[in-house]
Amino acid sequence: MKTLLLLPFLLITLLAAAQTRSLEGNVISASDQRAVSKASITIHNGKSFIANDSGQFKIEVPTGNIVLTVSSIGFASKEVAVSPTDNNITIALTETNKDLNEVVVVGYNAKKKGELTSAVTVVDAAKLKDVTTNDVGSMLQGKVAGLQVVNSSGVPGAAAEIRLRGVSSINASQTPLYVVDGIIGGNFDPNDVESITVLKDASATAMYGSQANAGVIVVTTKKAKSGKTAIEFKATAGFRTPDFGKLDMMDGSQLYDYQKQFYRDYIPTDTGNSYKVDLLKFYAERPTSLDSQNHNWLTTIFKPAFIQNYYVSISGKTEKNEYYLGASYYNENGTFMNTNFQRANLRATSTIHFNPKISLTNSINISGVTGKSYDYNDIYYAFLNLPWDNPYDSAGNAVYVDGNSPFKWWSRDKVNPVHTINHSDHPYKGFDVNYDLNFNYAITNWLTLSSTNRVAASYSKSSSYYSGDVAGQYHGTGYLDESSILSYSGISNDLLKFNFKLGDHQLSGLAGMAFEGGKTETLGGSGRGLPFGLKVLNVVSGNLSVNGYYDQSALISYISQVNYSYRNKYFVSGSYRIDGSTAFQKSNRYGSFPAISAGWLASNEDFLRGNRIITYLKLRAGYGVTGTQDIGASRYLGLYSLTSQYNNQSAATPSQLPSPGLTWESKYQTNIGMDVDFFKRISLSVDVYNNLTKNLLLQVSQPLSVGFETRWENSGEIQNKGLEIALTTQNIQSRNFSWTTDFNISFNTNKLKALPASFVKTGSWAISQIYRNGGNLYEFYMPVWLGVDPQTGAPQWQKITKDGNGNITSTEATSTYADATLQEVGSALPKYQGGFNNTFTYKNISLTVNTYFLYGNKVYSNNLRFVMNDGNEPYYNQIVLPSDYSIWTKPGDIATNPSPQNAANSTEVSTRYLKDGSFISIRNITLGYNLAQSFAKRLGMDGIVISASADNVYTFTKFLGQDPQTTIQQDIYTTPGVSDFKYPNNRQFLLNINLKF
Repeated sequence: MKTLLLLPFLLITLLAAAQTRSLEGNVISASDQRAVSKASITIHNGKSFIANDSGQFKIEVPTGNIVLTVSSIGFASKEVAVSPTDNNITIALTETNKDLNEVVVVGYNAKKKGELTSAVTVVDAAKLKDVTTNDVGSMLQGKVAGLQVVNSSGVPGAAAEIRLRGVSSINASQTPLYVVDGIIGGNFDPNDVESITVLKDASATAMYGSQANAGVIVVTTKKAKSGKTAIEFKATAGFRTPDFGKLDMMDGSQLYDYQKQFYRDYIPTDTGNSYKVDLLKFYAERPTSLDSQNHNWLTTIFKPAFIQNYYVSISGKTEKNEYYLGASYYNENGTFMNTNFQRANLRATSTIHFNPKISLTNSINISGVTGKSYDYNDIYYAFLNLPWDNPYDSAGNAVYVDGNSPFKWWSRDKVNPVHTINHSDHPYKGFDVNYDLNFNYAITNWLTLSSTNRVAASYSKSSSYYSGDVAGQYHGTGYLDESSILSYSGISNDLLKFNFKLGDHQLSGLAGMAFEGGKTETLGGSGRGLPFGLKVLNVVSGNLSVNGYYDQSALISYISQVNYSYRNKYFVSGSYRIDGSTAFQKSNRYGSFPAISAGWLASNEDFLRGNRIITYLKLRAGYGVTGTQDIGASRYLGLYSLTSQYNNQSAATPSQLPSPGLTWESKYQTNIGMDVDFFKRISLSVDVYNNLTKNLLLQVSQPLSVGFETRWENSGEIQNKGLEIALTTQNIQSRNFSWTTDFNISFNTNKLKALPASFVKTGSWAISQIYRNGGNLYEFYMPVWLGVDPQTGAPQWQKITKDGNGNITSTEATSTYADATLQEVGSALPKYQGGFNNTFTYKNISLTVNTYFLYGNKVYSNNLRFVMNDGNEPYYNQIVLPSDYSIWTKPGDIATNPSPQNAANSTEVSTRYLKDGSFISIRNITLGYNLAQSFAKRLGMDGIVISASADNVYTFTKFLGQDPQTTIQQDIYTTPGVSDFKYPNNRQFLLNINLKF
């Protein structure tokens, strides 16, 4: 009976199946034949389908003649007639707005630009390639609104410091998260980069949860673009020179004349001073021969250096397979003696399309680095050693100098840095391997399983060696310090992605899990007593010290996102992520990170459609939460140290108080934005944001009775508010000539809130910054310099007297440093920064000029304490004083620098050396020539481009010291905004050749 009842349903099913058939095809752009991602395909009076990211589709359609309606953002809709004999078709759509159709990689998926509801900036390879460097961060400088990029060091291979939308934490890392080809982390070479996407607000970054607190930089690497085999070769070579900024050191003659000030007849307590220079005493202590002794230490230790970069790639694409192979070699010699950096990189990617539903991508990136570092003290001596000392003997050999040398050595520290460099070595080396395996399976026309996986391993080793020949503490014994780090990790993202259309409604999204874990092992040792010529630890005979530790972590995440659009006008996107971290105890292990955003593409409304003035208009708004755990593992535990000994056995001593309630530091972000185009020639984006970081992970002071000074707790808030403006204009667009301008500017303010108490952090050289409610982050805290007393030539600082209620009752100048009042005097963070970039083309000639500017930050020029020291240290070299500086010589002088005879404490920390760090830098100029296609074809090539470029051309600034680009990093060795003697940044001049086959 049951079988009979089922028969009618089976017959209906068979008849329905007999009346449909499979139809395959792909959707492309009519202008350039590229695939149209996620095009909508609707059967007339029937179902709707979505093509995949490659524009391919396979759908069930009725038998007989049918009509398909195909549409996509940025393209005109098209009706396509399909006959019963058509089994595989190609549909070409006419582009109406190229920008709308641009595919942007965000989160764990890709969207068209017209669908975006969050603050996102895309920088393609063409805008990155003007600067030759091994660091993508440096390439981004001045090209993304809200992205502060600081090149604080010219060390070969050094990476720029990056901050996105200010600093939102005190202790957690503020470096943006890098995502390479959809997977967190990873290694890559700048030559392999196709585009960079910067995700700024929580509606874009919350998909990465606890790792996206400082923003996200998504790197998309190159893939095959066409069916034929494509070969590209690039070669770059040139030289670089050190940039010492406004730190012009005195030569022998200048120093000789300057030191006459030390012999002026002036004793502050006497009344019979003549204020004249006692030349007889001066000549007796400073022989006239010194006037002609002039050795330039800077040009001896710093030299022009060679730089080269080579890259070759091969790629191709067939119906079943795509492949890309890129190899590069980067060699950067340092301008400082005996420093360099080399990197070789190999990247291979292959995608196999088993059928329209299943694809598998394998990708491997292997890189190796080697180089030589330096000792900071040698840079210190390069600036401070006197020009009266010659580092070489008559035979051209570096002389050995110490306190017992039989000859006169004028410099304060009895060290010849050239000799030390020649008898020391600071090499490092390492490798990094990443292997990605990505699997995609289209379960249905609207549902796809995506699994992206990566395993990674890296190893690095560095050593610092001093021969027993060097002067100082290692003389006669030598010294060797070695350290090695092994890291390995894995990550897996397993997601179900859906995308379907119901009439005017389109719904897409994803849900799934992510897991990542890793372990780092460190091992090192050091010791003295090395036989000459040997650099291995097993021959060390004394002071042997061994260290080692390991750290491991794991993170499990649950990810979901839903995107909804209606008639390609109204867009809503929501995401929810849960992270579970081993950095917190079980009760606080999981953190939730939601986000929601919406967009209105107003230019698709009837009242704006076809408008000649406003050709594109979108309004955006978003809100979301991200978090961080990045303060190190096991901060919630009570820990013991086992580094001490008792009775010849390991002894445990308390090292950290337990903090069982420790939990996530969370940032609540709101963003409102607008994108508008005028006349199809002017593009303007404006974003306003308000970010509030709560539950800061702080080390909070404890009562003395506890026995520990601090304990990790969640306390305090940081608020960042800002405005970002990005403007692109096509100023001139003619047949032979064009001029395009990109301008961006961003404003940011930050305030500290809800701190349990004010506290002062004192960094290197006793330079302090204060953290208090209502105050700025990285606010310098020091006495205010009031110049020089015209009558006595003594230094002066400001002294403030307050009553019992804290009200100021008087201010006065004091020459007693201990009486000076500590005050808040400015933050190391800028008020605004941005870029101004222009591209000119005339026929086959192109010229790009990129500039970067930053305003309103304070920089403490700490090196001025040494090189403008008022005679407090007469055996350090000094800078040539700028024209508006002068030294006090007699009563009544209005001078900037105190008398050397009355300069007590003049070089102590104060605003005397706190300078305005604002600058405008001509970042890059590139002149290129694209040889005629006809000429290239005769040589068997598709294109030949030759260009010449200059980087770090010139910096306009009032800052007195080295380059005003100063570290904004905070750790035990550095203080944000403090400029010390550093490895100088470099100017570089390069010739580039790019060949395509």
